[in-house]
Amino acid sequence: MRILRARYRSGEEFLRHYQPSLPGGGLFFPTREAIPLGETVLVEIRFPELCNKHLLRGFIAWRRAGKHRTKLRAGLGIEFLGAEAKRRDFCIAVAKGEIAEMITRRHRRLPVTLTADWRVVLDREQHHSHIEDIGPGGAFLRTTEFLPPGTEIVLDVTPPGSLRPLEIAGRVAWTRHTEGEEGIGIEFKARDAGGTRRLKELVRRLEMLEAENALDGSDDVAESA
Repeated sequence: MRILRARYRSGEEFLRHYQPSLPGGGLFFPTREAIPLGETVLVEIRFPELCNKHLLRGFIAWRRAGKHRTKLRAGLGIEFLGAEAKRRDFCIAVAKGEIAEMITRRHRRLPVTLTADWRVVLDREQHHSHIEDIGPGGAFLRTTEFLPPGTEIVLDVTPPGSLRPLEIAGRVAWTRHTEGEEGIGIEFKARDAGGTRRLKELVRRLEMLEAENALDGSDDVAESA
């Protein structure tokens, strides 16, 4: 999935690029690259008031060519997906000064779509799902098969470019029951140093893919859209 890096010098500049007219809200992303309409993308949002960069899923709603005569900038209109409403509203609130983001996450989470088979420890029944975000410390597993917090599970995840799945031990930390966003938060439990190393390698591969697929906005991203 293409990652678009939207970086601003202040929350005010972020708000100037915000597109409230789009049904799910969105951003104007200045670029001359023609990404197909409807393509799903990840928008990496950064401005000083945000302690952590935030990644929101969206799709290309419209695009326009620049016009030098009228100084109209070329770019894309990106509409956020409905499931990103909480993250979207959080970024807006921080930009407006309504929320001060005080806590920096120790490990950032990468939005991904990774197929994952999983089972409860000491249970042979396999369940099929996918991981929606992942970091060295844990992941969010999309599923409607909820488990009590503390339940120990085993995930089989196939890293990009690998033919063999990686077995990861974890436990259920929390559950989300919101319609359309159901899932469970998993805290990883590396059984040994080798398990920790394999986890770090998985995240490293995903970060490399993220960097390869990333597109920066034009240098004048902080100007008004």
